[in-house]
Amino acid sequence: MRGQWVQCWVMDTFVIAWVMLLLFAMFNNYVMYRLLKQRNRTDLMWVSVVSTVIPVALFAFWPGAITLMAFPLIQSVGMLVVMRMVHR
Repeated sequence: MRGQWVQCWVMDTFVIAWVMLLLFAMFNNYVMYRLLKQRNRTDLMWVSVVSTVIPVALFAFWPGAITLMAFPLIQSVGMLVVMRMVHR
């Protein structure tokens, strides 16, 4: 074994950021769908989709820490808007 080169596959931080962003987006939309389905208000699902598409598009066009940090902020605002619309 001595002298052999061991190949190690390491993901780039950019790839990890994309994977986590998309996983959290899917999870947040699933949670919002379940919440809206219980209240028979799936017509408001567009708010959740828009609040997911905006940060993903921002990160796609301008990848960086600031646009990545915009994701939870915009998702939170989207969920707040949905909650206020549901309770009307």
